[in-house]
Amino acid sequence: MRRSGRGACLSGSTRSSSKAGFATRLAGAADFSGAALFAVLFLALVLQVIRRFVFGSPVAWTEELATTAFVWVIFWGTAFSVPLAAHVAVDFIVPRFAPAARRVLYALGLALPAGCFLWALPGIADYLHFMMRERTPVLEIPFGIAYSVFLAAALMVVLRCLWAIFRPPREQPDASGEA
Repeated sequence: MRRSGRGACLSGSTRSSSKAGFATRLAGAADFSGAALFAVLFLALVLQVIRRFVFGSPVAWTEELATTAFVWVIFWGTAFSVPLAAHVAVDFIVPRFAPAARRVLYALGLALPAGCFLWALPGIADYLHFMMRERTPVLEIPFGIAYSVFLAAALMVVLRCLWAIFRPPREQPDASGEA
């Protein structure tokens, strides 16, 4: 069967590097989005300080915006920006096992949070749907939208854990615990 289009002209290494390039661009976009959320948080706090202490007239919307942006920064970073290896882990026992056993323990260690978040997804979605009727006090954003990042974070934790289980990192710590 003959292939047509741009993919037919690319070698295997070029195709895989274009996939890696797409993943790199996607990760860059996620990092940029996280940085933009943090900038919103920072600017809202700075504006609140200026309005309160320079002009003597605080505004409530900056506090609410900063609070919502803080929630988004935390869960966005957890879901999209922070690598799995940077998350908290207890690994003083696992490196002492043989490589095959380490692989199984690694997979089990990732399957546990993935299973918990997978189990919680329907409840999270249902609660966010329920909270659409309530709005934030000042900006009047539906709470279901204000906290929808938690659903995205939970889904991404599941997907990232499953990806790491079936596509393990190439460098595993050796028996001495050094990478």
